[in-house]
Amino acid sequence: MPKRILIIAIAFFALACTNCHHEEEQEDFSSLPSLHITMSSLQLDSILAQRDNKVSAYAVLTDVKGDTLFQGNLTHIKTRGNGSFDEKKKPFAIKFPKKQAFFGLDRGKTFVLLANACDESYIRNAIALDLALAFGIPAPRYAYLTLYINDTYWGLYQITNKVHVGKDALDIADLEERNEWYNQKPLEEYEWYGRGRKGPLVQRMGFLLDNDPDDITGGYLIENSGPRSPYQRSFSGFVSNAEDHIRIRSPKYASPNEVDYIANLYNEMESAIMAPDGICPESGRHYSEYIDVESFARYYLLNELLLNWDGGWASFFMYKDTDVNDPKIYAGPAWDFDRTLDNDHFLDGMLVFSNEMFVCEQKGNVGIASSGGLLYYLCQHEDFQQVVCDCYMNEISSVCHRYLEEHPFDSLASSLSHEADRDNAKYNSRHGVDYASASQRAVGFLRERIAFFDKYYSSMDEGHVLVYYEWRYQKNLTFCYLLGEPVNAPQLTTVVYNHDPVYTMYYPGTDSIVPDGTIFYTPQKLELRKREPTNQEVLMRRIRKKLAKIGLDF
Repeated sequence: MPKRILIIAIAFFALACTNCHHEEEQEDFSSLPSLHITMSSLQLDSILAQRDNKVSAYAVLTDVKGDTLFQGNLTHIKTRGNGSFDEKKKPFAIKFPKKQAFFGLDRGKTFVLLANACDESYIRNAIALDLALAFGIPAPRYAYLTLYINDTYWGLYQITNKVHVGKDALDIADLEERNEWYNQKPLEEYEWYGRGRKGPLVQRMGFLLDNDPDDITGGYLIENSGPRSPYQRSFSGFVSNAEDHIRIRSPKYASPNEVDYIANLYNEMESAIMAPDGICPESGRHYSEYIDVESFARYYLLNELLLNWDGGWASFFMYKDTDVNDPKIYAGPAWDFDRTLDNDHFLDGMLVFSNEMFVCEQKGNVGIASSGGLLYYLCQHEDFQQVVCDCYMNEISSVCHRYLEEHPFDSLASSLSHEADRDNAKYNSRHGVDYASASQRAVGFLRERIAFFDKYYSSMDEGHVLVYYEWRYQKNLTFCYLLGEPVNAPQLTTVVYNHDPVYTMYYPGTDSIVPDGTIFYTPQKLELRKREPTNQEVLMRRIRKKLAKIGLDF
């Protein structure tokens, strides 16, 4: 071979080796554990078409090095979720034949694969679960992996433990286990009373078990599920006196006596919290006798800090042990925080602001979708607000700052960026998403919120005012300003039809209006953009006009 050709050949070979080495480094840098699931096409169609359809499947789970952690048949796989089920990228739940422990997650049989389909940063749930544990709130642990179904790339997923009662999870009395021990047949074979999946709303539902355990005071894991539809898909549950839809997540197959016990206790607690003096009219007990106040204060701070649009009325878990162990109701575990931290996927043109108070200001009846429910009513009590303030200033603030300083946001973003961009290209290409900016937006908003909370709670004794903006057919906004600070109305690009926004300044925790001249304020001009009214709004306007002609007001 001529010397010149040999040199060129060696050069090309070296270049090829360099490229191969570079690609290997890139792959290793962005690699994640992977889960490969195999099933028939009919089985896949079944679970994609109907939530909670369960099918068998074969799974291979490998770690970042490619070592096999599990290989064999799953007990089942199914789709899950409420609003997230309607997304193209489905969330799943998988169940192993035996308890598994991997990725630092708690031991368990059932694990959830969060799709994060509406969170292009993929880290909002991660931040919430991290902070929940740091706040002392029970929360499942998590890890990231890539999912393949029938050798087709399905996307970047977040695997977590299922929210459930157990020694490896929420360590309270397992009433489900005791029901199994006291009854001869499998619990799911007993008659289901008050079936709620179709037809009119059922006030209470459960299973007609043969026997109850000696102590049915705990443990219970319940969830305020928000809308009616998740409640009606439940096996056991009740509608509270204030029309909140409460799912009994454990025991899943609750007896009539068990449903009645936790429902009656919840209603007393709810009445006490909603009462202006905090005392249940029926029992004469203060709300602090029903709940662990600090637990609810921490849970409220988590939701308000992250500006959770579902805070207090959906995916709101509470739990209670037996009276012998602890008679009070606790808030948690934390779950479902993709609608947080300025996630514009959900905002539909409505902006959010770092100095906005949301969860504590969602006025309305419990059970209404725009209501903060129990958290809103708790925040009307001065003693609860004091617990919240003390908790934040004495502990939570330093926890938040330590989290910002120590959490490896950059390395997390780097480890996810390759798969996140790949996932977004598959599912969110219509948004023109850039993963780096999406993750930076979430972390940046968290920094702004923590700075705002520091100012807000440190100024409680010095005096500050809240400015309440209200738009008809739109959300209400509440902002915090210190005395003497200019109050600037937010710049909005989308507002309501044919209605000018109004704002009122008032002292927090009271209905007292701040008198003119007490603080200096310079409202900016609002940028309004009209939208087309809905048919219902047009009809109501016509009715009002007709009533006005005959001297009636509606």
